[in-house]
Amino acid sequence: MRRKKILKVIGYIILTITLAIAVMAGYVYYQYHGKYAVDEDKHPFNVGHINLERALFTEDFEICEDKYLLGYYHSSAPKIYRGSKLIFRQKIMDRYKNNNYRDTGYLNLRFHINCEGKVGNVEVNELDADMKISDLTDGLVNQLLELSIKEDNWQIETQKHESTHNHYMYLLYKLENGNITEILP
Repeated sequence: MRRKKILKVIGYIILTITLAIAVMAGYVYYQYHGKYAVDEDKHPFNVGHINLERALFTEDFEICEDKYLLGYYHSSAPKIYRGSKLIFRQKIMDRYKNNNYRDTGYLNLRFHINCEGKVGNVEVNELDADMKISDLTDGLVNQLLELSIKEDNWQIETQKHESTHNHYMYLLYKLENGNITEILP
């Protein structure tokens, strides 16, 4: 009789463990494969993809081939700023000159930083206050672009075993009457 009880308890334990593993496997599968259907024809690339045909500063810029891209989905901030984001923000605000610009909207810069710390593959998106494609003043865009991509703004983040990687980064400048009111991320 005692032996039957022991076998019954062992059976329940095995059944519970099996069910727990099945539930975890189902949850993981759902999160990565079944949660959201992706239309691969409409969205063939991930969020961090930069179209090299439209990108600036592509000549003499190469992604290190044996290194993968960190932050390819969300950017490498905040670890990639040299010093900190506060220092980056202070540099931009100190060096930026509003030459009577009246633009209100957003300037989005998306770019890669290779494993050597060089910046390239820069994509520029100009948006109005309603986040619709717009045309900001060229002087303002060029000034913020030059200030942003300076290599002394960025540090190479090291991961496990002190190896360096390529990075995806984006910056979003919120502008009101030609003044920078916010820098994201």
